[in-house]
Amino acid sequence: MVYVGMDVSSKSFVVHAINERKKVVWRGEVAASRSGLKRALHEVGEQPKVVVFEAGNQMKWIARELGKLGGVSVHVVHPNEVKWISQSSGKTDKVDARKLAELARGDLLPRAVHVVEGKVRELRELVNARHTLQSKRVALINTVRAYVKQEGHRLPEKFFHRRDWQQALGKLRVSAVTQQIIETFKTSIEALEQSEAALTRRLVAIEDRRIELLESIPSIGAISARVVLGALDDARRFDNKKCAAKYGALTPTIYQSGEMVQLGRINRDGRQEVRRVLLQCAHTVARMTSAGARPLRAFYERVLRRRGKKIALVAVARKLLTTAYGVLKSGTSYDPAKLLAYPA
Repeated sequence: MVYVGMDVSSKSFVVHAINERKKVVWRGEVAASRSGLKRALHEVGEQPKVVVFEAGNQMKWIARELGKLGGVSVHVVHPNEVKWISQSSGKTDKVDARKLAELARGDLLPRAVHVVEGKVRELRELVNARHTLQSKRVALINTVRAYVKQEGHRLPEKFFHRRDWQQALGKLRVSAVTQQIIETFKTSIEALEQSEAALTRRLVAIEDRRIELLESIPSIGAISARVVLGALDDARRFDNKKCAAKYGALTPTIYQSGEMVQLGRINRDGRQEVRRVLLQCAHTVARMTSAGARPLRAFYERVLRRRGKKIALVAVARKLLTTAYGVLKSGTSYDPAKLLAYPA
C-alpha cells in the first residue's frame, strides 16, 4: 500500500507518497489539472494507494477523477480537523503533503468528508448558488435604503416585498444623482430576483422519496426539505442525533476543565445553510396550532418560559434537525406521538 498526501492549490498539486515502511516512493509538484493528477499517480506507480487531501473548492472534480481509477482509495479531510498542520511552524506545501501521507500511514486520519454525487450534489450546489444571489440582492437593497435615508426617507421594513416597490421607489423625491443610482440598483435587484427564481424552480423540481418524508415534519416545506437533505444525505453516516445536530451548526460550544462544565454560544462549525433554514422553520413552529405541530410548539413554550425566545428558537431548530435525522434514518414519515414520548 502507498500513502499519498497531496496539498492542493489553484496553481499546482504538491505530492508526497510513502510506502508502509515510510520510504518515499515519489514526491514532486504537478499542474493543478486532470493531466497533472494523472501524471502524479503514474509516477507513484500501479500499487494500491490511498490519496489524502484537504477539502476545498477543487474537491468535486479531484474526487471524481480519482474515483474513476482502479486501486485508488480517496480520503478527503476537513481543514478544521487538521488545524495543527496550518498552525505549525515551518509550514510549507511540501510539509503539508508529507504530514497528510504520514497520518494516512499511521491510520491517524480524522473521519473522511462525505463526498456527495447525483441529486444530492445538485441540491447542494443549487442551495449555495441561490444563497449567493440572495446575499447580493439583500446587500443591494440595504444600499438603496442607505441612499434613500440620506435624502430624508425611511423605507418600511417590508417595502421590497411589495409588488409595486419599483414604482413606489421611483416616486420618492430625491436628487438627480441619487435617482440615477437607485435606477441602476433597481435593474440589478430585478435581475437577481429573476435569477434566484430560476434557481428556485430548478431546486424544487428535484424529487426524492426522502424529500417527501422531510416535508411531513411541521414547518418544513419544499425548499427547507431540500436544504436539509442536501446537507445530511445518508443519515446512517452519523453515529447519533447529537452528531447530526453538530453537523447542522446547532450545538453549543463546551468548555470543560475538571468538574467545571460551561456551555457557550452555538457552535458555527457546521453547515450554515441548515442552521439558517431551520431557524426560519422554528419561527413558523412558534405560530403553529395544528395537531402535528403540538409537541414542537409545547417544547418551544417550555424552553421559552425558562430561557427566553432566542434560545427557545435555537432549541426548536435543533429539535427539527434531530427529528429530520430520525425520519431519514427510519425511512418513515413524521409521527408526533414519538415526540410526545420523548419530550426533551
